[in-house]
Amino acid sequence: MRISHVILFGGLIVLAGCGKKDSQKTTGDANGKDSTAAVSGSTEGEINVSNAPFGAVVTGRGFKVVQAREFPAQLTSRRGAVVVYQSADATNGGIVYTMSMPGQPDKVVWHWRFTDQAPDSIAALELNGDGLWDVRVYMRGGKTVDMEQDRDFCFRGPERDALAAMNGPASAPELWKAFDGDTATAWSSPAANAYIEMANPFGLTAGELAVRLAGGNRPGKLTLTGGSASQSLDLEPTAEEQRFTLDAGFKEAPTIRVEFDAKGANVALSELGIR
Repeated sequence: MRISHVILFGGLIVLAGCGKKDSQKTTGDANGKDSTAAVSGSTEGEINVSNAPFGAVVTGRGFKVVQAREFPAQLTSRRGAVVVYQSADATNGGIVYTMSMPGQPDKVVWHWRFTDQAPDSIAALELNGDGLWDVRVYMRGGKTVDMEQDRDFCFRGPERDALAAMNGPASAPELWKAFDGDTATAWSSPAANAYIEMANPFGLTAGELAVRLAGGNRPGKLTLTGGSASQSLDLEPTAEEQRFTLDAGFKEAPTIRVEFDAKGANVALSELGIR
């Protein structure tokens, strides 16, 4: 059932042009710990494992929180935070990055899910000199993974209630463009086999999908599969947001795959949201 195609997903408004990092830089040591506490928007109490944003959701799904702390916020007047979690056997896990306005609840901005390794901690670094925060993830066992903002992820996207991961497999790179809240950027995929997979370790709360297509290459249909659920949805030829109610089976699907029927044209997707 179509809900609407003109309302912003989650009712969120993203401030453009605020991507540069704050002047008070936070560095990380070898364990991903802050060497200073001067982080933009840090106006409330200290964040730790005991009061981690979404900590109850994480532990309620059988994971354990191994690190929770403040992290640089890319937007002014916000406080950023990260929550690093592992499975009970420490073979997999993920990282949730949140932002919040003073006195307001934390909202998800980015979620990495790692299915074949477990993160121990994360540090904010400047890796490529572009003025945006990048990250280094310290994995269990000693491996490190470096990721660059605006190549692998984006910290300037909308603050949402959605907890599905945003770093899953896809048929083309630069998947972050579908989650950055900027309709001027778009994830583009070849006409054949255009797909995105999103890990869903915490389940969906509302069972809703929001899609915003870009350019003139707009597929007429998309198909979702996850667990035992499958659903096909017709898309309108518009650049406005389109929302759909998902079948109940998707709420607990561990992975949700979105495939686009492009009918010979490339797919250009400016925004995607699922919650």
